[in-house]
Amino acid sequence: MSNVLYIINPAGHGGAGIKVWERVLSQWPDRIDSSDVHFTERQGHAREIATAAEGYNILTAIGGDGTVGEVMTGIMSKPKPHPKVAIIPAGTGNDIARNLGILSFEDAVDTLHGDHSRSVDLIRIECQVEGSTAHRYAFLTANAGFSANTMIRPWMKRILGPAGAYYLATILQIVSFKAPHITAHWEEHKYSGRAWLVIVANVERTSGGSMCLAPGAQFDDGELNVSIIPFKSKLKEVATMLPKVASGGHVAEPSVHYFPTKAITVESDPPAVLDIDGDIFGMTPATFGVCPKAMQVLCPARKTDPDPPQNPW
Repeated sequence: MSNVLYIINPAGHGGAGIKVWERVLSQWPDRIDSSDVHFTERQGHAREIATAAEGYNILTAIGGDGTVGEVMTGIMSKPKPHPKVAIIPAGTGNDIARNLGILSFEDAVDTLHGDHSRSVDLIRIECQVEGSTAHRYAFLTANAGFSANTMIRPWMKRILGPAGAYYLATILQIVSFKAPHITAHWEEHKYSGRAWLVIVANVERTSGGSMCLAPGAQFDDGELNVSIIPFKSKLKEVATMLPKVASGGHVAEPSVHYFPTKAITVESDPPAVLDIDGDIFGMTPATFGVCPKAMQVLCPARKTDPDPPQNPW
């Protein structure tokens, strides 16, 4: 097999990373050298490990979407040719793996054995972090404005699962959220007005496969799918818009702007938080651009299941 580095998040989803790693060790036919294994110790550590890695053909992320996203961002900071990414999911939602058709432990291990890969697009985000310009990459979505993830706590995911935790956190956030004034520019177009949320998506489904944020979006078409959801009263948001977001019906609302683009710039007053693949990172102003076929990711040699089952871990 090609040289493989294993980057493991031991803390996510109640220690699932360690349990999954132990399962890998028990079933892997070849000895894995300890020098090829790194455990993350803090947020951002997986990115540091991936950035510093030299001489590897494959970087394997064992953790949730945050760990996978950090590994991808670290790889993108390296000179080409880039190593491939492999994913052994050990998070709660595992949305990146789900979108790639990795729906079980067996799927994940088979991808390493088979070395079949796909070229995927990434979203490049340039934003403000503590007064300085920073950048990061996303595979799923990068959203500005309303974010339920600011309210999600570990106990919600443990008790309610990824979908239930997201819905509860959404309700809690609606109570306190104040919609900012958003100004967005893309191609020859402009939006200006109060808005709940700007969704910049690279995939159709997130939140454990339960939320259809961007109907029709594909991660290898060289485009972003953007939704701008204007401000409505909180009562209308809970009663009408929220149920439609789950099914993708929000994009048919007359007030919602839904369109493909290759880049969009978002400013807001006051500055709005950014939710990048489920992690809170940075603030507006922010620029979102597509990086076509930027990453090679190992995945099963079959069509991705559009309606994956719940978390197999």
